[in-house]
Amino acid sequence: MWRTIALLALVVFAGCTTSGPSVAEKWKPIGNRKAKVVLWGIVHNHARGKFEALRKLTNDYEIVGWVDDSASTAMRMQEPKPERYAKWPKIDGAKVLNHEIPCDLVVVECSNSELVEVSTKLALAGYPMHMDKPLGTDLVGFRKMSNICESRNIPLQIGYMFRANEAINKVVQLAHDGVIGEVFGIDADLNHSYGYPKYPEYASAYPGGTAYLLACHVIEWAMPIFDDRMPDRTYSIVKPAPGDPESAPTHVLTIMEWPRCVATIRVCSRGTQPCRRIRIDGTDGTIELEPIEDFRTVKHTTGLNEGLAPADKLEVKLFLKKDKPPYKAGLNRIVFPMPKDRYAGQLQELARILRGEIPNPPGLYEHDLKVHKVSLDACNL
Repeated sequence: MWRTIALLALVVFAGCTTSGPSVAEKWKPIGNRKAKVVLWGIVHNHARGKFEALRKLTNDYEIVGWVDDSASTAMRMQEPKPERYAKWPKIDGAKVLNHEIPCDLVVVECSNSELVEVSTKLALAGYPMHMDKPLGTDLVGFRKMSNICESRNIPLQIGYMFRANEAINKVVQLAHDGVIGEVFGIDADLNHSYGYPKYPEYASAYPGGTAYLLACHVIEWAMPIFDDRMPDRTYSIVKPAPGDPESAPTHVLTIMEWPRCVATIRVCSRGTQPCRRIRIDGTDGTIELEPIEDFRTVKHTTGLNEGLAPADKLEVKLFLKKDKPPYKAGLNRIVFPMPKDRYAGQLQELARILRGEIPNPPGLYEHDLKVHKVSLDACNL
């Protein structure tokens, strides 16, 4: 994965442990075996999809059980369905924190407002994590948690859902490497149509509404185009989507400004999710990607993905004004196989880190902190 490779340091970690993490030690890889994994929470919109990905990755993970947070009173888009997880042991979270249960990784999928609190406890306990987003409404909480992980080299993977998307990674690489010249425009569409009738209330619970909930996914891949240089300004125009209450922050245009480039991220909750797209313009050409994933396989708790036409590939369209070997002037089509699961690639990469096959990328901590800062700016905070 291009963006991860770019962040890897030339460090190789050796060692193997099968015991639980100790607060007195640096984290060490587990060696050549399956990672024992606990799902902490089923309230998050992505919990179902993450769990199904773990179930498929039988060569990488052994599911120990799950922590039921369905009794939480925190805002959620829809009530979770514990029966989906009933075949696996339900685990007391305190036993995980106290190392009473064998565990190498915790996948944190509790409510948005509880993610940082839960993850901080797990970081203090020494657990590697896949943590969903968003990362809280201030800089302090996530930074504290991230610093704990970085100080002990604990792997911390944030669930930005496009990190393992080969087509998007290729788009970023082409733009970063100057294939289309100097980039002056980025336009991304993350419109959707899920979560109703509760969605206006759900979005209103967070500053910036849909900007808080979704813009981070684009910010995360856009910043590496500019070597993670912070934008000069990031802000959002926030409006209600058609048919929503006047106060509902459900129709958002986020703008990121660099000296010679403007990026726009469009999110409207009355949109058409399967038509999400990306376009990047440069002085020597243009890159386009649509669709950006197979929406028949996205395991949201809600969504209108039935009846979509089968899609077996992702196609990056690269239009160049002049030859840029190996690409020719005119239209180039770069084809990738359609991933069968949105989350599996990221979790497979994390399994390799846990086993020590690839280093835990130290530059990722700072990258994620920068993305979080810009994401908060996108909420006009």
